[in-house]
Amino acid sequence: MKHKYFLLAVLAAVVSMTSCSNVDYNKTKSGLLYKIIKKGNSSDPIAKPGNVIKLHFVQKLNDSVLQSTFGKMPFFTRVDTSAVVAYSPSEILPLVRKGDSAVVVQMVDSLLNRGLQMQLPPSAKKGDRIIFTIKIVNVFTNDSLVQKDYEAEMKRDMPRQQKEMQEQMAKQQKLRKEQEEKEEEELRKSGEVDRELSAMENYLKTKKINAQKTGKGTFVLVKQQGNGSAANVGDSVTVKYTGKILATDSVFESGTYTFPLGQSKVIQGWDEGIKLFRKGGTGTLFVPGFLAYGRNVRPGSPFKPFDAMIFDVEIMDVKPNPVH
Repeated sequence: MKHKYFLLAVLAAVVSMTSCSNVDYNKTKSGLLYKIIKKGNSSDPIAKPGNVIKLHFVQKLNDSVLQSTFGKMPFFTRVDTSAVVAYSPSEILPLVRKGDSAVVVQMVDSLLNRGLQMQLPPSAKKGDRIIFTIKIVNVFTNDSLVQKDYEAEMKRDMPRQQKEMQEQMAKQQKLRKEQEEKEEEELRKSGEVDRELSAMENYLKTKKINAQKTGKGTFVLVKQQGNGSAANVGDSVTVKYTGKILATDSVFESGTYTFPLGQSKVIQGWDEGIKLFRKGGTGTLFVPGFLAYGRNVRPGSPFKPFDAMIFDVEIMDVKPNPVH
């Protein structure tokens, strides 16, 4: 809560200061605009070369927040006057002490003139300002103290990082699922799905293979279901496999692969078919092309778009998802 109030106060100060003329700011040798708000104890020393500064910052493009470390893992950086990048916030580090705050303003025009366009946010344009609001949390003179503090902060922030990672993975999975559904709908409208399913059924009938259909159209011949743990969605599954192109009956790949079941980390045919097995199970997956690599085959692949696949599989291990 304390950080929240500080952030609101500093952002208010930024709005006030950035609305003023450049005369309200000091300038570094490179012309970088900055203003240091003295909040630290005057008896604390100014940061020196070799010291490590622990800080939080907010980066804005004009009025839009690009990133912020407040409520997250602090940023640790060493004061190194010999390696300071001109026209960057690192220029002001030798001017601050513990408890200070600072506002640094980069003019997009100046960054462009210096050939630093790679540092610009994608939406930045001429006339814009990039504003850094910085809070100096601590200044360390001892590397062992830095390491101890860093590890403590990392441990404190780990739950947030894990939650953020899970949210990002869920978002990516949702986007992949939506894309798969969109492509499948297009294929159904074109008649491709029906053609592939009919061709697979005819192949199995001709070969007298009694495979069961599951999911959207993966056919599975279960030779041994296995006696170990069942493979459920979200479980980590290790599969030993041999992959063949159905049309030529030629092997294109063999190996062992571990993946989270049902998370779109493998072709849809695997996500559908592996669920019918337990640890120790063996069998064969007959996968129509639209549930294999579809039209988007990898460059250099030995198969063509919409090639149907055959996978002989053995379930080597199943590690249940802790959520279960």
